[in-house]
Amino acid sequence: MHLSDVLLISLLLPLLGKAFTLPSHYSYTVTTTFPPKESSLPTILSATPILLEDVGEARTAFVIWFFGASGAAGIARSSFPRMYKQTRQIQSLADEGTTLGGETLGVSPLAGYPKDLSIQDIKKIVNNPLSVENIVSKYPVEGNFLSAKGYLTYSAFSRANENANPLTIRAIFDTFATSTDVVEPNKAQELLDLYKEDVYTIKGKLTKAKLIGFSAVFLLLFLLGFADITAFGHAYKGWFPDWPGYANFPACLIDPETGPWTIPKYWLNDPPV
Repeated sequence: MHLSDVLLISLLLPLLGKAFTLPSHYSYTVTTTFPPKESSLPTILSATPILLEDVGEARTAFVIWFFGASGAAGIARSSFPRMYKQTRQIQSLADEGTTLGGETLGVSPLAGYPKDLSIQDIKKIVNNPLSVENIVSKYPVEGNFLSAKGYLTYSAFSRANENANPLTIRAIFDTFATSTDVVEPNKAQELLDLYKEDVYTIKGKLTKAKLIGFSAVFLLLFLLGFADITAFGHAYKGWFPDWPGYANFPACLIDPETGPWTIPKYWLNDPPV
């Protein structure tokens, strides 16, 4: 090493010492952290942050949606047997009674009737000399509140046309009311007057009435399904928010690792505080 290098190093050493030395007014503190003692209270382990407010709101919403869906389900349960019974009745009328034959109406298969309707059978019914008001008063239905109030029932309409084709009687009454056996008398009379002028209007009215009935059923099923899914979502957030199957629904239904039977492992008894 040359003499000039030694001199240069001796000059730089004091400067380097000042550059890497903290000023004298800085202080240093050494902190030792000890792990907390184990608590005797039970703890809730969660892979995701859970807030007391969110859990409480979810549980409240579940109760509202669950009982709301239960009420709608009760209405649906009472409707389906009646609709099924009516469908079976319509099918059973295919070979009952006599028909005048001849030209047929051309009923759409969507209407759900077992066979087409004779134009002559339809004219025989719509040209009945009795008005709706007369039918209601002449053929009352015992124990029927609406019949007593002047409403037209299917039973009364059928008895007033007892010599006509039974399937045609049912079809014409179905244009008055959707999935019920009672109709407001003015509406029934208005439609009968319309059919007297043009019997072929029954075709469109019949298809429309049936489509409305089917649409109502499908809409009810959709709303029930939506309510059930929403209620289950709130139950998930309120009682088992760490359950991995929710994110994998509906595939979790066949997954042995995340199926509904694993929910008890993730059950949240009390919301965290």
